[in-house]
Amino acid sequence: MIYFRRNSLYNYTFRLSIYLLFILSSNPVNSQENKGLPDFQAIFEDDYNYALNIIEQNEWWSDTLHSHGLEPAFALSVIFPELIRYSSILNYIEVKSLEVLYVQYGADYADFSIGYFQIKPSFAEKIEADILNYGLDRQYPSLLSLKPTIPGTPENRRHRIIRLKDENYQILYLEAFIRIMDYQYAEQVKRMPLPTKLQFYSTAYNTGYFKETEMIREEMNKKRFYCGIEPVKERYSYSEIALHYYLERMTR
Repeated sequence: MIYFRRNSLYNYTFRLSIYLLFILSSNPVNSQENKGLPDFQAIFEDDYNYALNIIEQNEWWSDTLHSHGLEPAFALSVIFPELIRYSSILNYIEVKSLEVLYVQYGADYADFSIGYFQIKPSFAEKIEADILNYGLDRQYPSLLSLKPTIPGTPENRRHRIIRLKDENYQILYLEAFIRIMDYQYAEQVKRMPLPTKLQFYSTAYNTGYFKETEMIREEMNKKRFYCGIEPVKERYSYSEIALHYYLERMTR
């Protein structure tokens, strides 16, 4: 009887070990295809470390995302390159004149990035409209307070600028973006391994989530990202930076 119990335990342990080995080997985060990314922390140095510190100093970002049913690592990876860029242009940010143009005339006259997550007014307007299109109004009523179905007014646009500077609203826009992506590209992403899905979402965030699937896929590996104000020759893939941060975060 004692021999039988020991043998059962051994069989159970053996089966568990095989199962865990299978899971680890099949996990897309640990697969061979994810190796070979540039060391973006070494490339961007202080700006990369600034982005890391901002996330660490704002643990409530992760807590909020988690409490709302989203994976913080995935969501924050989407906007991580924006934090790097925000650091690099921090000393040059002067958007008051652009704010006035947007408030008076709309995104066609002035469309500029705001806050840590570098959200443009046109992006926010699109998110607000799609919250209604995808039936997310009960989850994000505060993002509908400006009544996006009604043509924008200077007063609406002024309030949009104010809340795009508010980190609480930035988190909500990010959440809404991810949920809209989940609906809009449900069929396409369900067959994607996790790293590809992250690169797809981050590219859509950076270049426009309203584009066709193939257009977003084409943009995924294009090297357009750089720091600072002046364009430079050496550029990098936004989606690879997002993936690099995600992999580093998951292995800590």
